[in-house]
Amino acid sequence: MYPELSGKKALVTGATRGFGRAIAFRLAQEGAAIAVNYRRSKSDALQLVDEIKSAGGTAFAVRADVGDDEALDRMFAEIAAEFGSLDILIANAAFGVPGPILNATQKYWDLTLSASAKSLLSLAQKALPLMTGDVKRIVSLTSSGGQRVLPEYGLVGVAKAALEAITRALAVELAPQGIVVNGVLAGVADTKSFRALSKAEDFLVQTVARTPMQRLVEPHDIADVVAFLCSDQAKMICGQFVTVDGGYDLMA
Repeated sequence: MYPELSGKKALVTGATRGFGRAIAFRLAQEGAAIAVNYRRSKSDALQLVDEIKSAGGTAFAVRADVGDDEALDRMFAEIAAEFGSLDILIANAAFGVPGPILNATQKYWDLTLSASAKSLLSLAQKALPLMTGDVKRIVSLTSSGGQRVLPEYGLVGVAKAALEAITRALAVELAPQGIVVNGVLAGVADTKSFRALSKAEDFLVQTVARTPMQRLVEPHDIADVVAFLCSDQAKMICGQFVTVDGGYDLMA
């Protein structure tokens, strides 16, 4: 447990399922109040809010497409009204249609890069005026697709590479203000978005066989590392990505 996170205010984007949901609940367990961001799944967001409150935590749901600056302005206005300040920003939300990169259109490029990369910069810019406390953290979520070519990952891989570069730049620029910025590189997990790939089942089986830990990454694995990066124990880690993949990337 990280007592310094008790009473802090956190925004988790894309918090209705998968990694985002687990992260939101984990930070709530640490005593943080959670702004549960969603784009379309209001019922899922409200269900998570109810679960957090039932466990004794504090949370509220806030809608915004992270790729839309006007929507972000409205979201941060709601957070300011509800919380008054913000200590932790978790940039988890992403969007992309799977498929070969050569099939990408201009519209697909704009949507993917806005939602999965530029959004981190926009979120940081809008969160900065609210980050006035003693614990100030930004954590982004990426995958190995930002560094390697994954089948059908298309422009999402391009966006993840940009996200990683933005994370490092923010870490350097914000460190003098006491804002610690890092990222988590999540390995393969059996998520709804991964299941959108045409050969997902085969790839999941192959991943388990190749992974030294002999299982897929689970949402709680990512949530635990995010909580650590938000804690004081990680305050001298700056601009780094912690890989959580059970050793998959070590194998030839």
